[in-house]
Amino acid sequence: MIPAKSHIAVTVIFLCFAQLLCESAAVGQGSGYGPEVRSFLELMRHEEDELDFQIKHNEISHKEYLLAKNRIAVQRQSVLSLVKQRGEDAVPEIHVVTAGELDQLIEQNPDDVKRAKPGQVFDDKWKYVGKAVRGEVFFVFERITVR
Repeated sequence: MIPAKSHIAVTVIFLCFAQLLCESAAVGQGSGYGPEVRSFLELMRHEEDELDFQIKHNEISHKEYLLAKNRIAVQRQSVLSLVKQRGEDAVPEIHVVTAGELDQLIEQNPDDVKRAKPGQVFDDKWKYVGKAVRGEVFFVFERITVR
């Protein structure tokens, strides 16, 4: 016969395990995203964890930290918006750049981006998605893929 205290301990362990299983299922299914998007979101969480580690250990400046953190947030939101619009479990290749970085992505007339409308194509490989202001102005592009 199992003593009452042991029985309670086993019950508590079982309940904790059952709760973990339910939480895992909720994370996997409750978000409504498929495996590709969930994988992308997990990657973004890892990127943020790495940034937190770097700032905690003085490997990057506070300014660099905020820029990278905001860039990740804009990228995440842009991807999720496109996924929602398209209704498919496919993560588009999104690039998020500041005004000072435009010439690194757009070779011909990077200043034209500042007047661009969503959907406009640059250099036959980048579709302008839009801009986001989060700490500073970010320009969002999707790589055009040939199917």
